[in-house]
Amino acid sequence: MFKRFQGNYIFYVIVFFFFFFCMAAFSSVLSVYLISIDIGMADMSRIVSASAIFAFATVPLTGYICDLTKKPRLVTAIMMVVMGIGAVLFSFSRKVGLLFLLNGISFSMISAVQPVLERLAGSSRYRYGVLRVWGTIGYAVGAQSAGLILQKLPARWLFIIVLAGGVLTAIGLTGADDPIPEEKDPAEEEQRVSFKAFLKKPAFLLFCFMTVLFWGASGANMTYVPVLLQDMGITTDRIGTIIFFSTLVEIPLIVFSNRFMDRFSGKKLVVFAAGLSLVEFLVYSQVRLVWVVVLIVILVKAIATTTYVMIILKVVRNLVEDEMTTTGMSLVNTASSLGMIIMQNVGGIVVEATSLRSFYLILAAIMALIILLTTFLKVDNNKKVFE
Repeated sequence: MFKRFQGNYIFYVIVFFFFFFCMAAFSSVLSVYLISIDIGMADMSRIVSASAIFAFATVPLTGYICDLTKKPRLVTAIMMVVMGIGAVLFSFSRKVGLLFLLNGISFSMISAVQPVLERLAGSSRYRYGVLRVWGTIGYAVGAQSAGLILQKLPARWLFIIVLAGGVLTAIGLTGADDPIPEEKDPAEEEQRVSFKAFLKKPAFLLFCFMTVLFWGASGANMTYVPVLLQDMGITTDRIGTIIFFSTLVEIPLIVFSNRFMDRFSGKKLVVFAAGLSLVEFLVYSQVRLVWVVVLIVILVKAIATTTYVMIILKVVRNLVEDEMTTTGMSLVNTASSLGMIIMQNVGGIVVEATSLRSFYLILAAIMALIILLTTFLKVDNNKKVFE
């Protein structure tokens, strides 16, 4: 009887909705939660950066275990339940070292499961967009729920719903189809382990450096925007609502990406994303009007970061040979994680030494530097990636 429903669309809706629900509930107002339990800015930034540090190990290890066991749905389902248990344990701790460890282990599992879900969606009988859109909705609902819980209920309930979301994601995975195994081409495998080829591509190395800067600044922004809004007198439940609407703005950008992403060069798109973030950070550093800051959070924050996610795929496909795309993407994603680790830790020190608005001036300067560096970025626009 159960096999009759295997691969049904509803299972994919459950997987993507509750997976991204967990991601948002855990991370969207984590900085506000940590400050509420008397964690200082520098320690808070260290704790948040733990997920990116641990992901260096959990992401490749998860891929290896999935390939070894040939049971990616089972492996990721177990990881989501373990992640939820780790989140609940996180809520009981007040020691910085233990918070760092539990956040690193728990949230890095979310980072490790996401690539498996991307493969699952890409090989399903349904179009990727009609699956991924449920992730956007789940993230928005998770952010709103997190804000409401921190405002109205004991904070521990926030991590209990993360556990519930993890269990529901695992249940959804039982009804999805296994992702189609990737065919291993010997020539491609040889290319994957040969990183020397990338050292001979100055444009690729420059783009990696720009990605370190962009995601370092954007990652810090994701951590400190809730803190900024709270400092301006906005309650936690309303912060969740603001993040809810800022996430929904992504939907038309994703759905209609085929209309514009291939029309413009990677260089112009980088300038667009960095320019939006530059304006965003300048507003946060200079403007004291609450409604202006809220409007910028809703209209600009998600558009800049979502556009850059798509830019990475577009630029890598146009900078490297087809057989090197997988390795190129992994290197750029590593650069993203490295940037987030650096800026999260630097951000905490700077904010404690100066102020949050001064830190946003530094982030604005980083975006201006990225725009300047695009003048040296040579990338073709020959390959159609989003058709």
